[in-house]
Amino acid sequence: MSRLLPFPSSDPVDAALAPLLEAARFTGAPGQIVLVQQDDGPVALVGVGARAELTAARVRTAFAAAGRALGHLPEVVVDLGTIADGPLPRPALDRAAAEGLVLGGYAFRKHRSAAAGVATEWVPVEPSEAWREGLEIARQVTLVRDVVNEPGNVMTPAALTDHLVALAAEHGLTAVVRDAAWLADQGAGGIIAIGQGSAQHPRMVELVHKGAGGDVDLCLVGKGVTYDTGGLSLKSPDQLISMNSDMAGVAVIAHAMTFLRHVAPSLHVRAFLPIVENMPGPDAIRPGDVVTARNGKTIEILNTDFEGRTILADALSFASERKPSLLIDVATLTYGATVALGPRMGALLGNDDGVPFVERAAASSGEPMWRLPMQDWMQPTIESRIADVKNFPYQPSARAITAAMFLREFVAPGLPWAHLDIAGPSWAFEQQELSGEGATGFGMRLLVDLFSDLAARTEPR
Repeated sequence: MSRLLPFPSSDPVDAALAPLLEAARFTGAPGQIVLVQQDDGPVALVGVGARAELTAARVRTAFAAAGRALGHLPEVVVDLGTIADGPLPRPALDRAAAEGLVLGGYAFRKHRSAAAGVATEWVPVEPSEAWREGLEIARQVTLVRDVVNEPGNVMTPAALTDHLVALAAEHGLTAVVRDAAWLADQGAGGIIAIGQGSAQHPRMVELVHKGAGGDVDLCLVGKGVTYDTGGLSLKSPDQLISMNSDMAGVAVIAHAMTFLRHVAPSLHVRAFLPIVENMPGPDAIRPGDVVTARNGKTIEILNTDFEGRTILADALSFASERKPSLLIDVATLTYGATVALGPRMGALLGNDDGVPFVERAAASSGEPMWRLPMQDWMQPTIESRIADVKNFPYQPSARAITAAMFLREFVAPGLPWAHLDIAGPSWAFEQQELSGEGATGFGMRLLVDLFSDLAARTEPR
């Protein structure tokens, strides 16, 4: 059986190992891997950098490299004893290492003809609750990746709905499916408009964790476009690639909610998850059409490829009616966020009462978000000549910001609100530290930490 040991670059090297490590040019830099044969079997050393500079992010990244290198093995014993006395508290160390191993070892092989291998069992020398929590959090992230990686002909609106219902049943959540007829009756004109071009009818799934009951502590809203062609405002062939990932917001929220009964059992949380397929079918909405959202505001749809904000308008309106203490939406919304911040950081917008909750969770989880401003002088970019608002700002600049300003029109005044645009970090077009090419599951670990933080602040002292 193989063993895995972290190796700090600042520690002295055993004299017997020194020639081997020198020959392998192994210095203990973060993420370096070397395999050495010892009397009691093979040992993999993973570099973690200087002991004094250990952070959860560094440990997570280093162990993700180990997960990629050793993920073909059936079982690996993990001994964190060599860095247990470092600056990182042991629970944080255990959780970060466990997360890294599972996240780094992930690969989506479902549709290959060759049978997938058995998942590696990572066996800690010193088991702990933090280690088990890290494994489970990372496992749920990989399940998010599985959902988002599925092609559009597999993960249809109906299939995604079935997945959410099954997930809810497994994890003690309540799922309510709202069909197209119900949405039309309730005035959800945005969701109906975007979904009507597809043979797959639009729907909305409500997930509920009632907790201790009473007032709603948190409402979550996620974008669930299972495939986005752009509708009649058709995307280019290059842009169509990876558009099966446009429902990542829904997947992230749903799988994060599976942790509520563990990390925040008393919180009353409700998610509103609109699910559509944006297609240019015979009944598709036309550029220039006007629809009415749930809150009564009219939307001029000038570009059917700006569909995400259009369906979120209704979901945010439904959520606002619940008068939650905090409202958060998660969406793969704009290329503008990626242009502004690069492909590995999410854009964060909202009001001063809502944004700090996300900032704290982003820092603790290691999933970075950067706040962008919403300036009043940009308000005319969302104003319509013939309706209350328009879904397309015309100007090509600041589109992550103008999208958030559009969404703000459907958030009840005074509600603490934060908008997470994860268009960049939700999908990797190349190998990254914690994921390979494809869906990353970005945002799920952030939400789990946000649940914990919110529970600590709302429970009676």
